Amino acid sequence: MNTPKPLSRRAFFKTAGAVTVSGALAACLPASTSTPAPRKKTLRLAIQQFAHAAMRPVVDAWTAQTGYPVELIDGPTTGEAMIAQFAPGFAADTSPVDVISDDDASGPAFYRSGWMEPLDDIIPAETWADFPRLFDPQIEVLHAYQGRRYRVPHEFSIGYFWYRKDWFDQRGLHAPQTWEEFVTIGQAFNHDRVSGTIEALTKPGLVFVFLAYLAAQTGGSIFNFDEATAAAFQFAYDLIYKHRILPETAFTLDYTGQNQAYMTDGAAMMRQWPYFFSVARDNTVWYADGKAEIALPPAGPVGSKSWWGGWGFSVPKSAPNKEQALDLLRWITSIDNAPLLAQGQSWFVTPRKSILAALGDTGLVPAMKMYIENNVPTARPFHEKQAQAQTIVDDVGLAFLTRQMSLSAALSQGADRMKALG
Repeated sequence: MNTPKPLSRRAFFKTAGAVTVSGALAACLPASTSTPAPRKKTLRLAIQQFAHAAMRPVVDAWTAQTGYPVELIDGPTTGEAMIAQFAPGFAADTSPVDVISDDDASGPAFYRSGWMEPLDDIIPAETWADFPRLFDPQIEVLHAYQGRRYRVPHEFSIGYFWYRKDWFDQRGLHAPQTWEEFVTIGQAFNHDRVSGTIEALTKPGLVFVFLAYLAAQTGGSIFNFDEATAAAFQFAYDLIYKHRILPETAFTLDYTGQNQAYMTDGAAMMRQWPYFFSVARDNTVWYADGKAEIALPPAGPVGSKSWWGGWGFSVPKSAPNKEQALDLLRWITSIDNAPLLAQGQSWFVTPRKSILAALGDTGLVPAMKMYIENNVPTARPFHEKQAQAQTIVDDVGLAFLTRQMSLSAALSQGADRMKALG
């Protein structure tokens, strides 16, 4: 019996699925059996678990076209956890994933280290044009490096201004349009059980969030501790001790506590992230129309402003299936598929033209449109050592707000520490 001449690797893949097994091998198998086509490798996409249901039909449609399966794995929920989990592998030129959802702290750290694939030749112009022009500064600061783009935003997280419209209507009041009106109206609500406003001011991070929100309204460069930043610090202090519309209990609150204070009828106004839209409405025992309405932020010295940030999609340079990963990234961020993701999960609702057209005036969309049309969003304050820079603001800001340090001392110490950070 003659032994069949073995196929070369190239010849095997060229004829896979069409070559009929013969000779000695045929005696061991049914005569009609064909050599199966090589199974295409599975891509892995890391994104937080709650987004998987919305992602599944979109990636499955890509699989149907390409034949490459996609496994969705649970991604970390914070930038710090992202860096801890993925940085060691990226540094060693390996990656457990092909596509990753990363945030404003981890993303820039990754591509500034040379670990992410540039997307300039991958993402078409129509996708970038789908974002409003107000997003350009944010994209260039937090999604790009040295003139090249590495991340496509898929979240729009902005501090909205929420107020008790039902109470305002009872008093014949309108939402405050300026800092002065914010204080006056807040004082009108001050009585034994209701504060004019509420905020979460615990560490880490939350002191920075609120002070950066106010600095956006003063025109401050918060990591430079400039004069406009000093005005933001002073206004926050005055809300607590001079105007007395922000209670000192804010120093003990995280966002859960802040939301609880608002939803137990303890405050008339507050700044909070978009997810509170669902939190309020899910509290069916408490919620009714007018209890959690959104207005423009009260305008400070440079106007009605609020900084925004969020998460986006990237492809590691060491992705096991990089060519296919880049194609998948192009697919899920396209003007056709971004609206499908947004319809499946509010986390994907951004003010892209395609998404706004698909969703109409439902959910958060009217508020989002209002903020965009009124030029409210500003870029998130950024530093190449983001986590350490935010910690400095947290430290000196909290020391000032709790009367452990003067304003001048807080600004001086903050500037010195930022200089040492480099």
